[in-house]
Amino acid sequence: MENPIILQAFYWEMNTGQYAEDYPAEENLWNLLAKRAAEIADSGFDLLWLPPANKGAAGTDDVGYGTYDLWDLGEFEQKGTKRTKYGTKAELERAIKKLHQNNLKVIYDAVLNHRLGADAKENVELKEDGQAEVWTVFNFPGRKNKYSDLKLNWQVFDGVDWDERSKRAGKFLFKCKEWDDSYEEDYLMGADIDYENQVIRDDVIKWGKWLVNELDFDGFRFDASKHVDNSMIHDFIEEVNNSTDKDLLFIGEAWVNEEERLIDYLKTVDQAKLHVFDFPLRESFVQLMQGSLDLRWLGDHGLVNQADFKEKAVTFVENHDTERDGKNEYGTETIIKRKLQAYAYILMRKEGIPSVFWKDYYIHGLKAQLDKLISARKKFAYGPAYESEANDENTYSYIRAGKAEKPNSGLVMMITQHENGEIIEKKINTGQAETTYYDYTGNLAEKISTDQEAEAVFKVKASAEEGYSIWVPQVSE
Repeated sequence: MENPIILQAFYWEMNTGQYAEDYPAEENLWNLLAKRAAEIADSGFDLLWLPPANKGAAGTDDVGYGTYDLWDLGEFEQKGTKRTKYGTKAELERAIKKLHQNNLKVIYDAVLNHRLGADAKENVELKEDGQAEVWTVFNFPGRKNKYSDLKLNWQVFDGVDWDERSKRAGKFLFKCKEWDDSYEEDYLMGADIDYENQVIRDDVIKWGKWLVNELDFDGFRFDASKHVDNSMIHDFIEEVNNSTDKDLLFIGEAWVNEEERLIDYLKTVDQAKLHVFDFPLRESFVQLMQGSLDLRWLGDHGLVNQADFKEKAVTFVENHDTERDGKNEYGTETIIKRKLQAYAYILMRKEGIPSVFWKDYYIHGLKAQLDKLISARKKFAYGPAYESEANDENTYSYIRAGKAEKPNSGLVMMITQHENGEIIEKKINTGQAETTYYDYTGNLAEKISTDQEAEAVFKVKASAEEGYSIWVPQVSE
């Protein structure tokens, strides 16, 4: 893949409330993806990040993160349903086949931290004195030992957050247990998996190999990876990757907003194949939305701009956690302004793998503009990359000088925080002398030609809605 792009193919509220009325086809997401496979590929996407496809504790109401049975992908009657929120296993398999026929790779969202929806309770001795009655028995009665005969009880967990006997919430660590060696606090929710227990460790890795070698997935996104045992993440990647000839992609959701800590996380897991979402860069986009980001230093922000770690970054503007209706439980701000400036930044940049959010693409009416940016990335974003010396606090320019193997490639990307409606001008060296450029986005209609020194005055509109331009070489007639 050259200049790869991910489409996150779901959002939190999918098939609920007004969304269910306005977008009824999303009720059967696997069928919808199969139907749209050619369209998605033609738009320029290379990978689809799917939601967790396994059975959740809340049945068809479960977005997928309330993991009950990893091995049930909508195949067995469990939790009051055969299908998951997104469809059946058979429909998922057909969708994967159709996506692969269109040269699209498929990423599985792996929720490895916890389990929810236990089938029964048991009495367990606690690390501190006393006992608790806890929901830790998972019998998976509908599956009847298919794929795995492992049943779960307290021995494969470190602890829980609820004592049924006392009706008391808390954080209950079981006797003879220690919290796992995760990057941040091991306990997150539900029944917390004990990855020091080799039995559950082996079963989960076996499941990962099954998804790749039997279901034909092409990689994984690890949910809440900073809460999962570091060695488990390392070994899961190592063993699953070694089980196939595929070039798998692995992405960790280590939600930390500082570049140094994200680098430290990568060093701690110490797995060459691991990428991570660039949350620090996304924090900069919040400032960009507010109009308070000093654009002179944008080229230093995010993991995507840190030496030796640039290629580890998966860049994004929004996802299912950062953009939710109503009050966001994570305390993040939804980017409601200058969103296309942020997308222009991640899609034109040389380093990083950009991800586009389904809700932005299909729900918020940005498809046409995003298609233009995606097309610009695929056609023109090649060659040496550098920033303009003319960058200032409110306007940023980034150049791709093009390469011979890609005729008529190269670009000048400009974004601005200004919004007074005027035209901002910057003298920029494109690396291509005597070349005529036009704004691929259509936000500005004129053409601009560089001189013998490869310089010209490029422009961008001072507008929150149209304050981005992608200047590309005009094909010679």
